[in-house]
Amino acid sequence: MEIKSTILNKIHKLSGCALLLSIAFMIPSTSHARKKDKDNGRGMAAYVATEPDVVPVKAIGEKRMVHAAAVFIRTSNARINSKYKEGIDVSHYQGNIDWDKVVNGTPISYVYLKATEGASLVDDTYERNLTEARRVGLSVGSYHFYRPNVDWKKQFDNMTSVVKTENQDLVPIIDIEHRGSVSSEDFIADLRSFIEKVTAYYGKKPLLYTYHNFYNRYLQGEFTDYHFMIARYRSDSPTLNDGKDYIMWQYTQTGSIPGIRGHVDRSKIMGNFSLNQVMM
Repeated sequence: MEIKSTILNKIHKLSGCALLLSIAFMIPSTSHARKKDKDNGRGMAAYVATEPDVVPVKAIGEKRMVHAAAVFIRTSNARINSKYKEGIDVSHYQGNIDWDKVVNGTPISYVYLKATEGASLVDDTYERNLTEARRVGLSVGSYHFYRPNVDWKKQFDNMTSVVKTENQDLVPIIDIEHRGSVSSEDFIADLRSFIEKVTAYYGKKPLLYTYHNFYNRYLQGEFTDYHFMIARYRSDSPTLNDGKDYIMWQYTQTGSIPGIRGHVDRSKIMGNFSLNQVMM
C-alpha cells in the first residue's frame, strides 16, 4: 500500500498577529502483528499469537524529536490533534507513564488506552492515563478486549461502565484476537451483536482492531462498513484477502519512546485517511 505524507499549513490570528504553524505528518514504515491472551492487563502489546505473522523490525521513525505545539480541531468535547499521523496504545503493562516526556520526545498525535476486558476486568491505570494523555494534548481513545467465550451483554456493561463518551476524543476500539471455543457462526453473530450495541450506545461506529492473519482467517468480508486497525509486525504493510482498506496499521510491538519503560505498540494512519475519521 502506498503511504503518502501530507503537509497542511494553517494561519491562525492571535491578538491581531498572524501565527504560521507548519504541520508535518511524519509516517515511519515498518512491521507486523498479534497480542494478548491472558495478558494480565498488558493491553494491545503482549500476546504472541500462533499465526506465522511475526518478523519484528525496528520501526523507522522511532527517532526522538522536539514535540511542537499541538493543533486541534474541536467538535463538542473531542479534540483532534492533527500534527502527526503516528500513535501508540498502552495499558497497565507500561506502568507509570511520564506523559510530558512522551509528547516532548516522540512525534505522535494519538493514544489508545486499555479500559476493559471481558465481563469484569478494568485496567487500573486507565483513569490516570486518560487524564494525563489528554492534559498533554494527545487525542485519546479507549479500547475493550473482546472475549468470545464471555456473554457479550456482560462485556458491553463492563465497557460502558468505564468508557464515558464525554471523555473520549476518538471512537472506542474493539480488540478482536481470539475465536475462543465457540463456532465460527456464533463467534461472528455474538461479535456483531456486541459491535452494533456499542455503535448504538456511543452514537459512532467503533474502530475494530485485529491482526493480519486473524482478519484473513475469520473476519474477511465481515463488518465492511467499519474502519479497522490491522496489526502486522513486519516491514511490509498488511494485505487483506478481501481487498479492504484499513485506516491504521500497528506496525511494531517493540517501540521504545521517552517516558515509557519497556516496549510499546506503535501505529500510523494510512494513506489519505485522517484522525478526523475516527473522531468521537
